Amino acid sequence: MTVRVDQFPEVQGVVSEPPVQARNLSVGEVLGQVTELVQAKKYDEVQALLQNAMGQHPNNGDLINANGYVLTAMKRQSDALRWYRDALEFSPMGSGIWNNLGTAFKHLKFYNVAIACHQRAIALSNNEAFLHHNLGLCYAEVGQHGEAIMAFDRALALQSDFHLARWDRARSYLHLGNYRKGWADYEVRLVSGQIPARSVSGRQWTGTPYAGSRLLVLAEQGFGDTLWALRYLPRVKGLGGELIVECQPALCSLVASLGVADRVVAKGEPLPEADYYCSFCSLPGLFTPDLSLLPAQPYLSKPAEREAKFEPYLRKGAGCLKVGIVWSGSVTFERNAERAISLERLLQSVDFPGVQLYSLQKGSPEQELQGVELRRPIIDLAPELKDFADTAAVVANLDLVIMTDSAVAHLAGGLGVPVWILLGHSAHWLWLLDRADSPWYPSARLFRPRIEGDWDHVLDNLAIELMKLATVKVPLSSVG
Repeated sequence: MTVRVDQFPEVQGVVSEPPVQARNLSVGEVLGQVTELVQAKKYDEVQALLQNAMGQHPNNGDLINANGYVLTAMKRQSDALRWYRDALEFSPMGSGIWNNLGTAFKHLKFYNVAIACHQRAIALSNNEAFLHHNLGLCYAEVGQHGEAIMAFDRALALQSDFHLARWDRARSYLHLGNYRKGWADYEVRLVSGQIPARSVSGRQWTGTPYAGSRLLVLAEQGFGDTLWALRYLPRVKGLGGELIVECQPALCSLVASLGVADRVVAKGEPLPEADYYCSFCSLPGLFTPDLSLLPAQPYLSKPAEREAKFEPYLRKGAGCLKVGIVWSGSVTFERNAERAISLERLLQSVDFPGVQLYSLQKGSPEQELQGVELRRPIIDLAPELKDFADTAAVVANLDLVIMTDSAVAHLAGGLGVPVWILLGHSAHWLWLLDRADSPWYPSARLFRPRIEGDWDHVLDNLAIELMKLATVKVPLSSVG
């Protein structure tokens, strides 16, 4: 028998039972061990177990499906696909197998057939909530967020405490700009385990005045999320008492320079007692039920005391268009490969006469600079960028920043510096749908692909727009 496994919420796995050590196991006993071994990432052991069992029961669809499940856990989607198809030969009415096949197709970005598989799974099932959730995930991947919301609605009607379905419904609402409903669902992250539970004093703040009291704003998620939500601090402070702001250490100096918080605490340091607390990413839900209520722009300012150390680097770009570049976000982000590009590919679009490039890239992708030889060398600022206050000091003095979707985009946008953001097909909900501009950042311009993986289209449009800005003097005799 097959049931859903929480560790792989899109994949229908097998019942977890105490491991059985005997070699000649029943099918049920084998399936009972599979989940436990996969959870422990003992892939060699579980594959040997299944190979032995399939030798005894070669026509058992559940065992074949389980082998596909193991391969899915190992991120070998193409291999898993074959096993799920084989399982259907023996169990064509197995809703779990159709679900798993749809999930494998989704990971391979075959979205239309993935949707059809999930619909087949639902038709053959007893109307289980997670099957509707998986269908909704496929709709969301292709930008059909209205259909995704209906699927998530059905999942939640069947299981009201299905936190992942509520979270994914939040993202679809936010993609569509339905902030009133989106923010309400977005709060589920605080109880679903997606945001680690914090032991803090006081009551959760709901946006009411707190004169004479202390409010603690807590850091959560990544740098970009904090930078995005900083716009609300003046409103928060304007409602009353003492404001304590926790943020990632690399952001502390920048946040302190805003002059809004009474105290800035680096994440990881002891927190003071407080009367109220609020997570950073809950602030938009308190103040922006629709886009007409966005705070005034820009909302960040450059730390003037940091500018002097960057003056020699900026002087090298005198007379040129000074352009900062970032080609990758954090490599630890699960889907970074979908939003990052190589430096070599980016340079095909940005290396024009009259343009001085400044690398703002941090982390391991910075190593790509070592293999680059250009007519005008890229100025690598990474060794000087010790925190986001440093980055703000240099970005504020650039003419333009060109980058893939990561934290510096929020920094540049918050400073009001022109920033061109290169988006993947399944972009973050903040950028909404089919827009070339962003109401969150009026200085931003969005470059979108036509289809999945269509970076050529993105970089082509980028190149022609940058060429228009580059200050190049071409002798008339060389034209025509």
